[in-house]
Amino acid sequence: MKKAALFAGGWEGHDPTAFADWCADLLRTEGFAVDVYDTLEPLADPDNLADVDLIVPIWSSARSGHKIEFGNMTKPEEDGLLKLIAAGCGIGGWHGHMGDAFRDRPTYHFLIGGQFVAHPPGWPDNPVPSDDFIDYDVTITAPDHPIVDGIDSFRLLSEQYYMLVDPSNDVLATTTFSGDHLWWIEGATIPVVWTRRWDKGRVFYCSIGHTLDDLKVPHVTEIMRRGLIWAARQVER
Repeated sequence: MKKAALFAGGWEGHDPTAFADWCADLLRTEGFAVDVYDTLEPLADPDNLADVDLIVPIWSSARSGHKIEFGNMTKPEEDGLLKLIAAGCGIGGWHGHMGDAFRDRPTYHFLIGGQFVAHPPGWPDNPVPSDDFIDYDVTITAPDHPIVDGIDSFRLLSEQYYMLVDPSNDVLATTTFSGDHLWWIEGATIPVVWTRRWDKGRVFYCSIGHTLDDLKVPHVTEIMRRGLIWAARQVER
């Protein structure tokens, strides 16, 4: 049986507990044993997590410019995470829970392959997140990859994430921005789903997932299910 560790915390607006429950149920259905942590402290002692096959960060908006209660990742915790992934543990996740976390830790973003910067029209900030929901297309660009094989391109009503991304990512799906809100980004195509490697570890990310309803869209649920399974450790410990 494979083992997953979920780290849930940060901005309550992303309801980390509810998302952790959803993810834990998804993984248990796939035969994983799942532990859920509300602190990042275990990462500072990676030897105690050596039997973990998959880490899922559910911890958004943690950075020095935000409230201290959001928490942030210490250098020993970041080092422990990097050590675990380099040794073969996988990491996977979605939206701001993974892509808008630990901004004070640039090596964390090097690990995951990108960082959220905006979701027009909510730029730079909008106090009512739902006012930033727009209809946008998600285009599958690597239809032969097992994570998206047989999944058609689709349309979604949610936050359209504009991200800074690593060119070495293996991009599986993209979205293209209009100029309706910021004229100067018209036509910009930004990855939505990608994979990458970190030494022996696999990395999976999907920018969809502001609400649980986003993750319950059948296309998205299947991408998440396959992506997390793909990312999990591939060899016996």
